[in-house]
Amino acid sequence: MNRFMCGYCITIVSALLWPALPTLYILPVLIVVAITACKRVPFIAGSLIAISWISLFYALLMGWNTGERVDTLNVESEIISFVHTNGDRISMDITLIDPISPHILNRKLRLTWRDAPPVAPGQRWLLTIKPKPITSTLNQGSFNQQKNLLAKHIIGKGWVVSGQMLTSAPSYRTRLITALKSALVEEESGDLLLALVAGDRSLISSTRWQQLRNTGTGHLFAISGLHLSVVSLWLLILARFFLYRYSAVNSRRNWLLCLAVSALGAIGYAYLAGFSVSTQRALIMLLAFICSSVLKTHSSSWERLLYALFIVLVLDPLSMLSAGFWLSFSALAIILLTVTQYRFSDEAYSANMGFSTDVSLAPSRHLALWNKLRTAGLSFWAVQWRLTLGLCVVQAIFFSGASLASLVVNLLLVPWFTLLLIPISLLSLLLFILLTHLGLSAAGVFSLAAYIMSPVVSILDYSSSVGFMWIDLASDVIAALMMALIGLYLMVNFKQGRWRAILSVMFIPLLLTIMFKLLPIDDKRWQVHLLDVGQGLSLVIEQNRRAIIYDTGARYGNNFSYAERVLQPFLKSHGIQQLDYLIVSHGDNDHAGGAEVIIRHYPKVKVISDLPTELGVELTRAQQVSCRPKTLQWQSLALEVLAPSEATPGNNGSCVIRVSDMSNSVLLSGDIERSAELKLIANMHNRGVNLQSQVLIAPHHGSKTSSTEVFIDAVSPDLVVFPAGFRNRWGFPRKEVVERYQKRNISTLTSGDSGQISILFNRKTMKIRTCRSDFAPFWYNQVFRFGLIKNPE
Repeated sequence: MNRFMCGYCITIVSALLWPALPTLYILPVLIVVAITACKRVPFIAGSLIAISWISLFYALLMGWNTGERVDTLNVESEIISFVHTNGDRISMDITLIDPISPHILNRKLRLTWRDAPPVAPGQRWLLTIKPKPITSTLNQGSFNQQKNLLAKHIIGKGWVVSGQMLTSAPSYRTRLITALKSALVEEESGDLLLALVAGDRSLISSTRWQQLRNTGTGHLFAISGLHLSVVSLWLLILARFFLYRYSAVNSRRNWLLCLAVSALGAIGYAYLAGFSVSTQRALIMLLAFICSSVLKTHSSSWERLLYALFIVLVLDPLSMLSAGFWLSFSALAIILLTVTQYRFSDEAYSANMGFSTDVSLAPSRHLALWNKLRTAGLSFWAVQWRLTLGLCVVQAIFFSGASLASLVVNLLLVPWFTLLLIPISLLSLLLFILLTHLGLSAAGVFSLAAYIMSPVVSILDYSSSVGFMWIDLASDVIAALMMALIGLYLMVNFKQGRWRAILSVMFIPLLLTIMFKLLPIDDKRWQVHLLDVGQGLSLVIEQNRRAIIYDTGARYGNNFSYAERVLQPFLKSHGIQQLDYLIVSHGDNDHAGGAEVIIRHYPKVKVISDLPTELGVELTRAQQVSCRPKTLQWQSLALEVLAPSEATPGNNGSCVIRVSDMSNSVLLSGDIERSAELKLIANMHNRGVNLQSQVLIAPHHGSKTSSTEVFIDAVSPDLVVFPAGFRNRWGFPRKEVVERYQKRNISTLTSGDSGQISILFNRKTMKIRTCRSDFAPFWYNQVFRFGLIKNPE
């Protein structure tokens, strides 16, 4: 193994856990030390080069961030793809074309354009935009969009103010995909065929994505090692058949031509896939194998894997931020481990049987052939179950769940794809390209491929009707499962009983986790989680795997809801099994937008609200609880509904609730403003209502119409938390409001800056944790500011 490459790759991958990247000022020192140490300690040299390259790459990508805020930018750009269309708005990704952007960096923006003119991928535009940073909500269990965008080199978002088209010359791949969409749109499996033949998954609906996730078959429609290997193998077989049959020569010419045809076919297929990370990895490994055959040099599979990993991380060190990178390389590592093990076990079995594994030399060719078939079958089975188990763990880390049907489905579909579906689909594609170039009709070209795809569609459709195909896993279960699998692998490879006994302790976390999940618990500790839902409010009170939700965040159109994107994944990641109360403070979208989603998923939940008929779901009488002042007991906590005394529309009609135990308390104030605050203070004096609380969720996101000084003094919190989006257009929390709290030595936090804010109460102690500082304190989760793109003018 090349030690320099090992050091480089290990260091780049470890950057996932770095709190910050080194500053550019120390890079010259690192490079000089790396050059000096290259011969004696190549591993260290590779590590230092990796540190230097990822820091420099990131700085170049982000445009040497100056911290300057700009209102508008003029950028020359090329439209790459459309993300989605919503009414009169389109969301699209563009590549910047300017002197600051080296082509290798491929710097991109994600823009929204209202009332856009006709646009298409491949066009070049001069756009005037209002930029904003790519910072996104950050919560436990939910999708990390900020990391995902950075992995794609998307360094900013923005709105298009105006645009002027410069050229309209889309690439051949773009034109081909446009033509394929028109041809496949009528086919039931057109979305899957487009993904299979061209790597374009824009036609795949959210329902179909759910089906692919439930069955663990998403990898079959992401062009990677399986697909390139099938294409190369079929081309190699066909080229060898024709050349050796019709142009036989006594030299290596035909074999070299066969390898060249195989390599060109793989490169062409990778081009259609847009050279994604999984495609790059597979292509590099395949070309390394072909080159070693051409040059008659030997390199092990592990060496080729290292070469592929090294080249991918040199070309793009940020690719390790994507889930596809980990799924791809994890799959290949599992395959290599399995194949290597079965190769050695096959040799041992053959030696014991008394014949060679080489069929031409074996005393009994039939027995040797049977041995080969037996080993191939066992190897296929071992690869499939280990892939399923290993990728389930990787999948669970990124998506907080795993497919239970993955093993069976992949055992059926992998041979189907290899022997029939991929070859027929690509032959259909070649015929389609030929007919369109000749100006002939290509109608019905994909009929056979669609027919062969129909069993796949049937399996995917069936998965929608079976609820147990996908299992959600809490974060503690995932961690325990990972440790148990590592222990299992080590126990299999350590033969001594003493070591196996020692390694068996790695199963204890999984056993304890299962036991705690099954046994009833009565823990007096409780937690309050203010989720980061942009400019809105959603809060979870958690105790003993049960929860109360206070507001759900906003909903935008039919495709986006913070309840689905943030709230539900958070509940699943914490293993919350029971939702007892949903409190909807008032009817504003940023508070009540996701109520329908939560009620639909938890049909037995009790709803505390003054607008039960406006939530979009019918509630039984037993579910409806008004916001009139009362005290409810929930486990060891008291829920005091303090206001309003009568149903009131608007912000001042918000349900105000104080949650407390014997020592700790939290005041949830919704969007109340000055008049409602004064009423609460009057009730405190007249009716003995207790407002004093350790933690205050700031009223109305920190608006200047709320948080009056008398209210702050009445509550007298130790901590105030502002549920406000990062750099929201209202400027919440207002500077003067924050100063009111800080003048009284009250600590302040804002969800838009800190991400999810969790407060843990244990008897008389209170611990505060935030996502950006504690749960995920990594450099790629830090808030990005404006000034990432300087105007090239």
